[in-house]
Amino acid sequence: MVLADNESFLMPLDDAKNVHPDYPQGLLAQNLPPRTVCLMVGISEKGAVTVVHKAPASEYCATDAEPEFLAASETVAKTWKFDPALRCVFRNVEDKERANASCAGGKSVPQAVTLTYRIRFEQVNGQPKVHVIGG
Repeated sequence: MVLADNESFLMPLDDAKNVHPDYPQGLLAQNLPPRTVCLMVGISEKGAVTVVHKAPASEYCATDAEPEFLAASETVAKTWKFDPALRCVFRNVEDKERANASCAGGKSVPQAVTLTYRIRFEQVNGQPKVHVIGG
């Protein structure tokens, strides 16, 4: 997305009720080292999740996690809700600067976006922990 000088962009805000996936019960006894799953999450102009799929492998996103971790992550991500991303269009650059990271004084145009999330599954002192990073 290319923004004009009189435009700004606000990322979508996740709903406080969005939950993290559970550590798959069938894997707890294996006492696995930490595993990370990366997801691409498409969010519509209305804030609804439109698509969830495994992100390509990268330095921070390995592809060797057990499939149960991916399944748990995808299932939960499909239930997430968001306030949509916004393109803020202002009359001029000065109005944009006065808005101070908001759309105040401008026009809010909802935007569809795709975000990457890293979901880390680990066990700490035998207790499952799940961390959702990104967005």
